[in-house]
Amino acid sequence: MKVNILLSTYNGEKYLSKQIDSIINQTFSNWNLLIRDDGSKDKTPQIIKEYCSKDERIHFINESNISNVGVHRSFKELAAFEEADYYFLSDQDDVWKKKKIEKMLQVAHGKSNSRWSGPKLYYSDLTIVNSKLEVISERIKNPEGNHKAPILKDFLANNVVTGCSAMFNLTLRNLWLADSEIIALHDSMLGILAAAFGQLIFIDEPLIYYRQHEANVVGAKTKGSAFQVFWNYHAAMQKRAENVLKEFSTLSPESRKILVAFRKLETGNIFSRLAIVVKYRYRYAMGDWKYTLAYNLLMLTKFRKN
Repeated sequence: MKVNILLSTYNGEKYLSKQIDSIINQTFSNWNLLIRDDGSKDKTPQIIKEYCSKDERIHFINESNISNVGVHRSFKELAAFEEADYYFLSDQDDVWKKKKIEKMLQVAHGKSNSRWSGPKLYYSDLTIVNSKLEVISERIKNPEGNHKAPILKDFLANNVVTGCSAMFNLTLRNLWLADSEIIALHDSMLGILAAAFGQLIFIDEPLIYYRQHEANVVGAKTKGSAFQVFWNYHAAMQKRAENVLKEFSTLSPESRKILVAFRKLETGNIFSRLAIVVKYRYRYAMGDWKYTLAYNLLMLTKFRKN
């Protein structure tokens, strides 16, 4: 079994060593760490080279051609570098718990998951920590114990996949690489493809320390008003849905129907939106019934507060 860990770096000198050390110290050791630097101006490339010289499992894939292409494309280049059975996404500033890889592979090879080789994405819970690795929140995905992996219609309402908590198989990797577009972040694109063509699987255990600090590109807390953040996410998901409909003729009739209906939430009149909301009853996977109710009401009214 081949396991590739994909790490895209950018000006990560402050925390990168801790993250790579946590990968080196995993209980599962048969992995390759592929690192691509996205144009760092600090000492990040030197740190990567030092680790490559000490561990033959670590590879600096663009050492001779460092350039900035953006985080989504950077991760795509890492995934395209070579085939593997499983791929893990890694941020540059987190710390993995020692059994992260072992436990995710155990789930993937459990009786309920191993028989079907279609597109699969596994994601775990996370422990939120500050810059000093002091715990802020033990769990972010499932603090109340009622979270479950969403099906396609509900993933459209709420992207639950945090890239650094994700593992996906070769089948999903190939689907993702076949998509020519670069829309928003890589983890949400992988999530929608898994939900549309295969399966999302939640591992109900926090397996990484998800570091929040002043230089986070994306973090647990998102800047802007609640309405602004919500509608920005919704607009990005609309673009992803449109892209999947355009790019993939192999969609099942049911998945296509769900994506078309979701697009009509943006383009249809209030009566068509009402029919869609009543039919699909979108579930907001990262919250209780109040979040679900609010989501469906917002889809119906398209209320936007400046």
